[in-house]
Order: sequence, then C-alpha cells, then structure tokens
Amino acid sequence: MNAFILSLRDQKFGGAVTSGVLYKALPYWDVWWNDRLPDFTLLTRGQRLTLLLHGYNNGLEEGRDKLVRFIGCLEQQGSTDLMLAVLWPGDSWANALGSWAGALSYPAESRDADDSADNLLTWLVLHVHESARVAFVGHSLGCRVVMRAAQRMVRDVTVKKPILDRICLMAAAIDSDSLGRVEPTSYRDAAKQADRIAVLASQEDRVLQVAYRAGDSVQSWWPFSGERSVRALGRYGPEGGSPEVSAKIESHMANPDRGIGHSDYLPQYPPPAAPLHHTRAESEQFVFEFLSRRPSPDWPAERP
Repeated sequence: MNAFILSLRDQKFGGAVTSGVLYKALPYWDVWWNDRLPDFTLLTRGQRLTLLLHGYNNGLEEGRDKLVRFIGCLEQQGSTDLMLAVLWPGDSWANALGSWAGALSYPAESRDADDSADNLLTWLVLHVHESARVAFVGHSLGCRVVMRAAQRMVRDVTVKKPILDRICLMAAAIDSDSLGRVEPTSYRDAAKQADRIAVLASQEDRVLQVAYRAGDSVQSWWPFSGERSVRALGRYGPEGGSPEVSAKIESHMANPDRGIGHSDYLPQYPPPAAPLHHTRAESEQFVFEFLSRRPSPDWPAERP
C-alpha cells in the first residue's frame, strides 16, 4: 500500500486540532514516520500526492478505517498515486446525545474544519516538495477542509508550495454557491486555479437535506461564521458562479433510483464480515478515472 496517514488529532474522539503526525499506513496497523519527514518530502518530489479527508462525526478509528479501505479500493482500480489520508477532529461529544445535538455542534465543528485546513496547509508547505502536484478528495464536512486549504494555497504567493491539481468533492457539506461566489466563505480562487473540480451529489442525501439545513441555520448566527446558504453542494450541486469558474467544474447528480445516501461514498464502518472492494456509490471508480484524466467518467457507474 502506497499510503501514509497524517493525523491532526490529539484524541480518539473530539479533541483539539494539532500540527500533525505522520504514519506509514499498512493494512492493519500504522508505522510511526514522523522522524522521517525529509524522506517523505523526497518521496513526493515530482509526484502527485492525493489527499483524502473524511467528514463530520468520524472518530479516529472510524476515519482511519474508511480512508485506508478507500485507498485500497482505488489501488484495486489501478491507482499508483502516493496517498495521504488526513484524520481531523470532525466529531463532537454532543453527537452521543443524538443527531439533533450534532446539528447544534455543527458551528464548532466547522471551526475545527477551518483550523484543520490551516494546519494542513502549513504541513504541506513544510513537508511536500514544491514540484509535487496535490490532488484532494473530500467527503461531507471534509470538503470544507479541502476547499479552505486549497483556497489559501492559491492565495498565498509568499511561500513555495506544491501545485494544486484536481479536486473531487463527495456529498460536500459546503454551500452550493461557495465555489463561485465572491464572499463570504468563497472558494472561487481555488476553483479557478484547480486543474478541474468534480462534484458528486445526490438528492437522496437525507443528512444534507436535514442536518445541513439545521446546522447551517444555527451557524449563520455564529460569530464570524461567514455562512449564508442552507443548500448543500452535495445535495443540490453547484449553483451560480462566473463562466470562468463553471468551466472548471463538472457536476454529477446521482439517479434517484440508486438511492445514494450520505454514507455511501466511503466504505462501511464497521466493515462487513465479507469485505467489499467497492463502495455502495462506486465512488472509487469515478475518483480513479477522474484523477487519471479519463474523459467524462460516468457516476454512478451503471451496473451490468
């Protein structure tokens, strides 16, 4: 497995955002690599590094399991990219009280997402070779981490940094117009600079239909949140934006007959007794083809 793990966590559940610790990912355990950061930098030289980020309400073990198994799915498809699974504290003690409490904790988790993005970018600038190309694959609120990191990457012209490649956003828990609007919480610069952005969305996503609307409504009252929409990109697809931005984005809406929900883009957790080599949404096939620059990959893939 050609994969590493970057943990921005200090606890298995919740906790603070840290500066990051690197591990080499193996199928069933991980090897400490934080004392070999110069070796990692050399590995990225002239290569594409694909970063994968889980979403909201994933503890340390769950996030690690989903992302490492998704990397395995990509490698089954034929991917040879160097992979980096990013674990961030996108969960809260409040979720133990039920989904309604999770919605109320959404503003705080969005702040953790922003802090994770800032620390992630700092880590990338320090430890990824400037000749590397960086691609992002995010799920749910992890897409906010992705887009904030990408936005800051292209805006900061004062430091040498890797090159922004492609971005894939799955069930994105960000505003549907945030890729094209100017302010607030705009990712327009990243959308213009990225080689291409793919959006995978489903109107059968009940989490984004209910929890995003509730959580984002609360967040709109949160100080300095910068949010204004209750329409999630991962349910409605991209809305608004200039032709220049729209030309960079390809939107894929799932057929309602497939019934693709919020949790279907990454492998199940806990894993089934008989491990599957694909997700229910078959997103790994799309991600592989999209990152491989194959023309207009279909999603969801049609079953024979």
